Amino acid sequence: MVLILAVLLRAILGPTVIDRMISINAITSKISALILLTAFAGGEYAFVDVAFVFMLCGFAGSLWIIRVLTPGDWQLRIPGLAGFEGNGEEEKAHD
Repeated sequence: MVLILAVLLRAILGPTVIDRMISINAITSKISALILLTAFAGGEYAFVDVAFVFMLCGFAGSLWIIRVLTPGDWQLRIPGLAGFEGNGEEEKAHD
């Protein structure tokens, strides 16, 4: 719990968005570990699913933070793989 509070302080004082995102991911990981330890100690293995869903929500939240709060376009750029960049238009299905 002390480590969670220390990372929470870093999330509040972090100067950049990336610092805050990393600290939120660390808090998610630590809370998931606490849920898993509680599940194994108490024999309640249904909490494993809760921890898994909590980790997935943290991952989706961090993707949202990256997508919304960081500038730049999100084009695929891999050197040496010409033709995979796309033209910005999506294929439309003709029903």
